[in-house]
Amino acid sequence: MTRARLRAARTGGVAACLLVLAACGAGGRGTAHRTRPPFTATPVVDKGPECEGDKAAVGLHVLPHAAARLPGGAKVTYAAARADGTHRTADLTVGSVRQTVRAARKVTLAGHGYTVAEVCAYRVVLTGPGLRAPGRPGGTMADWPTTYDGVLPLRWHVPVNGGGLSVVVTDVDTGPLRCTVTTVQADGGGGWYRDLTVGSTLEFAGRLWRVKLIDPGRMDVSEASRDFAPGRVQLEERGDA
Repeated sequence: MTRARLRAARTGGVAACLLVLAACGAGGRGTAHRTRPPFTATPVVDKGPECEGDKAAVGLHVLPHAAARLPGGAKVTYAAARADGTHRTADLTVGSVRQTVRAARKVTLAGHGYTVAEVCAYRVVLTGPGLRAPGRPGGTMADWPTTYDGVLPLRWHVPVNGGGLSVVVTDVDTGPLRCTVTTVQADGGGGWYRDLTVGSTLEFAGRLWRVKLIDPGRMDVSEASRDFAPGRVQLEERGDA
């Protein structure tokens, strides 16, 4: 089986993606040397459900592998997701404290009590005093990013920048076909959506998106080869988050 494995230099979380964006520049693929990592195992299939809880809840959205700021300044991180086919849980961390949460349950974070209103593969929604829903970034950039018939095209390692947010495809894999999309906000927030497949949901710019297409291109050859073609991903806009 031929496998195209494409990974940006990343040590974990959103912070390392900043290095990728720096290498890529504002509008094109960077010239930094990239070494393809070794074959990696097929990921564990998420048994679902995709979401559990109150979809209409208004509160703080904590995105996968990203930190969101709580009232008082503490940061909560969505560190891991699990689903057994019936229920979904998430691991949240504040500092060195890590706990598993479920929808419709109470949780104490940094000494304050909140309700876990919804747990999804792509977010955890917390409700409580001082917690607000996300908005679209940038004020005058409220319509960012520009879509084409509701579709946002992305190309491997080429960030789409605007409204204080960058979105970039940092991985495309085959066997099974999947991708990783990273978002980085100017204030340090964002998310890391790993092992997305066609139909997977992700959230950024105050909107929900669904993976419509993953094209691995031709990346099993050197980038210097005329046969090289970068992987492509299409995201379909699904409405406000």
